[in-house]
Amino acid sequence: MNKIYLEKIVFIVIFHLFICLLISQLGFFLNFPIAKFYYPLSAIISILICRVNFISGIITLFILLTGFLISGYFFDLSADGQSYHQESIIQLKNGWNPVFFDSNSRTMKIWTEHYPKGAEVVQSCIYYFWGKIEMAKAINIFLFISSLLLAKKVLESFSINLKQQWIFAFLVATNPVVISQILTFYVDGLSYSLLVCLLGSLFLFIKTKERIYMMLTIATLTIGGSLKFTSMPILGVIIICILIVLFLMKKISSVKALVLPLLCSSFLLLFCNYNPYITNLKEGKHLFYPLRGEGSIDILEHFAPEGFVRNNNRIEKLAFTLFTKTGSFNKDNMSYKIPFSVSQKELNRLADADIGVGGFGIFYSGFLVVLLLFFIINYKRLKNFNYQQKMLFITILPILFSVLIISDPWWVRYIPQFYLIPLILLLILEANNIKIKNLIIIKGILFVNILFFFSSVIVLNIYGTEKTYYILNMLKHSEKTVKIDAGYFPSNLNRLEEYGISYKEIKIAGDYKPIIRFQPKGSIIIDDNFKRHDKNLIYNLLNHFFYKID
Repeated sequence: MNKIYLEKIVFIVIFHLFICLLISQLGFFLNFPIAKFYYPLSAIISILICRVNFISGIITLFILLTGFLISGYFFDLSADGQSYHQESIIQLKNGWNPVFFDSNSRTMKIWTEHYPKGAEVVQSCIYYFWGKIEMAKAINIFLFISSLLLAKKVLESFSINLKQQWIFAFLVATNPVVISQILTFYVDGLSYSLLVCLLGSLFLFIKTKERIYMMLTIATLTIGGSLKFTSMPILGVIIICILIVLFLMKKISSVKALVLPLLCSSFLLLFCNYNPYITNLKEGKHLFYPLRGEGSIDILEHFAPEGFVRNNNRIEKLAFTLFTKTGSFNKDNMSYKIPFSVSQKELNRLADADIGVGGFGIFYSGFLVVLLLFFIINYKRLKNFNYQQKMLFITILPILFSVLIISDPWWVRYIPQFYLIPLILLLILEANNIKIKNLIIIKGILFVNILFFFSSVIVLNIYGTEKTYYILNMLKHSEKTVKIDAGYFPSNLNRLEEYGISYKEIKIAGDYKPIIRFQPKGSIIIDDNFKRHDKNLIYNLLNHFFYKID
């Protein structure tokens, strides 16, 4: 009666997002816009499909409420999050049908209309239901927790104790890309969390053949493949590799069992991604426009030093980002770092949602070196792998291939799945028949690396959020019409509307003073002698000790 069913908790959390995506897409084909009832209806359908006991239901409710409370408090401070991601959500919520019509996008129209938008469709339903766009970020938290719980469920099948199961599940879920993007509308961390859920669902379905895991496989594959242009190729390579491995191992029954969920997923991926793929082809454009074809935009060349993208192969690019300093990618950061060395510039960049290079963290290169040393030192103990260790080694191949199909793996938010490979190697050491000592050293390094990310993300986002609340309260209490230049961030106008602040859009010169900014990446407001009020304790402390320039 009091048993906690992790798989059922995960099912409801993921499946209600999946149903929401399907209902919305069906509405588009029938020429119905996003509606307010889509989100609650999806939640009800998921609960009816998968009944849970009292304790599991309470935990599910706690996950959903926690996600909404956290995401509702924090503002997205990122550039892409405040620009085309939020703009897509706003346009969808306001009635845009991407299957039949162009959008009224106020910024980056090419990205709004031609990028996959599986996450944005679901988020627009949440936005419509709650009336506050920041609440829509909750899906990041939902899927982060789902990946943690599903990883724990998978690890129950391995020869490690309960404590180690939770430790490894935590390490798997807390990918630095996930942490740095969890309070934003970026989708790279989201894609990783869904990949973990997909791999976990596949593993458990192959092992048990239970229906719940088949349905989770379909849901995670459909949502995960609808996030970005690289999603389908990455997932396609992983699935094909898994099928080949199963075939070579003569697991024909497992291959046959996967036929139905994979066929369903293929159809649903086409159904949910009519825009942009089919609409691109109908308009005479490349399937992956605007990244390929006539009029394409090379964003990678823009963000890398001249010649780096063209003059280095994929292995060289991957090696560079794993062993260089964390931070901006420019001509001043083109060298490898000494493992475990730390600079102030690295610490300053840890909270960025789109870290250029070294995006797995300041101690990640040291972690990889120590992991390799443990394999060398314990070579004799590892001579005779057990069945679990052999299977773990084999699972590395699909993930590695999915990394190497990406032309520029130096930007780790495009290859967050690489993070799983060293963790699988660490699990191989943990599951060894002959006990290997001092593995806590490797785990400790990774925990400290993650802790730096967590602390940086929390501090920066609390500061930026409290500053934004301070500005909004100041503007609202002044009862003046705000003169604002939204620039690339028209979502900031919706922020003003949510708080009942009247505004007038104008153009403001770059050198105009005095001005007010929500944050470094945001709109500009003319400082029209707005009435100041005292900063609250948290904002004042952070402003005084951490951020000297406000």
